Amino acid sequence: MSVSWLPDWVGATESFTLSSGDDEWPGARPVDWALTGEGLRRAHERLRELPVRRIVDVVDVVAERWAKRDFPLRRKAVVDAVKVTGMSEETVDRALDAEVGNLRTGSLLAALERELGDPEVLDGFRGGTRAIGPRVTLAVFSGNVPGLPARSLVRALLVKSALIAKLPAKEPNFTAAFLRSLHEVEPVLADAVVATYWSRSDDTTLSAALEQADAVVAYGSDQACAAIRAKVAPHQVYEEHGHKLSFGIVTDAYARLHGPAEVARRIAADCSDFDQHACLSPQVYLVDRRHARAVAEHVADAMRRAASDCPPGTVDEDDAIVLQHRRINAEWRAASTASGEVWAASGLEWTVVLDDALLPLSGAGNRVARIVAVPDPAAAVELMRPYARHLQNVGLGAVGEEFWRIADQLARVGASRIAAPGEMSRAGFAWRHDGQPRIAGLVRWCDVENHPESAATEG
Repeated sequence: MSVSWLPDWVGATESFTLSSGDDEWPGARPVDWALTGEGLRRAHERLRELPVRRIVDVVDVVAERWAKRDFPLRRKAVVDAVKVTGMSEETVDRALDAEVGNLRTGSLLAALERELGDPEVLDGFRGGTRAIGPRVTLAVFSGNVPGLPARSLVRALLVKSALIAKLPAKEPNFTAAFLRSLHEVEPVLADAVVATYWSRSDDTTLSAALEQADAVVAYGSDQACAAIRAKVAPHQVYEEHGHKLSFGIVTDAYARLHGPAEVARRIAADCSDFDQHACLSPQVYLVDRRHARAVAEHVADAMRRAASDCPPGTVDEDDAIVLQHRRINAEWRAASTASGEVWAASGLEWTVVLDDALLPLSGAGNRVARIVAVPDPAAAVELMRPYARHLQNVGLGAVGEEFWRIADQLARVGASRIAAPGEMSRAGFAWRHDGQPRIAGLVRWCDVENHPESAATEG
């Protein structure tokens, strides 16, 4: 089955093939991007006629189908994702559970209301104000978490923007499958999307696609995002999701309230979800030094149980070398300090490191739980400060007034999301992704003021 989604109105195409090991998936992309842009703008005009609540209802129906693990399109997407990412089926299923769970009516309306006030400003003037989405949005996706493209795809459709979706090579199958099911429910929505692939080095296709867009959404490394940003024109709205880091904090009061075993279970969940490949996953948990060793010992048991409950995926050769090097460095430090220790699976399934220094962060992912002992929450916050530019998510284990005091400090440092330990990977659709309104950020506004018709309407 093709990894591309091309509406019937798309003209001439050229073929490509994406592969992983012995598996190959065919795809196609438009040849004439100017003509494709014209088709997308016509599709946008049809999309504008749909009330926003109709769009919400359609997405909810599709999400309900995808929420069922035995839904045929989902099963095929999961099997293909396993082949490309190396993740286990259970890990991919849990990632899709998280992503499609965000696409239900309550979550979508909550996000629209939070960012726009009245969602129906997307349909026409409401109280003298109107919101207009881009005619065409270009979204360049990354594939570190299966199902992630659904978030930006749905945001664009909610504001009635047609979309060019550049598929991630590391997980190319989900987007087209999701759009096929969307087409079954409401063809107008799916026919406003062109989902295809071109290589990172193909500047010609990227530039041609960019010329059709009024807004650009980029996911990827800082280097990849910078290359796209350099091509964005002044008139184009630009939204970027580059390299991010996440941390956890456990205070003395939180550890005493919940006990080391329960705290460890929550830390293990955060470090195991999505094999720790999401930006939302913690690189380090900073734990009050009075509890750090006890918590770390329990984290080793909890990581073992998590690996049994949701098996980790295969680690490719390059990542395996990095992971083994990290273990060697951690074991060397543990041998030279009284407070350090390393627990690890016999294979590469999981690793737990206890240390008393943050050290320069080197590598992340593949279920490595680093527990760093700190004297107090203030010291934990200070350790994060050098990473402020990339700080995203913090799992904050604190209670009462202390929680709000630390949360305020983290917000000032640069965190855009604060969650409970054990919930770090479950970001809601209403979250202002990376600290910015991602629905309101796509629209422009028109206000009627100082006009008798406006006064009459308000009266």
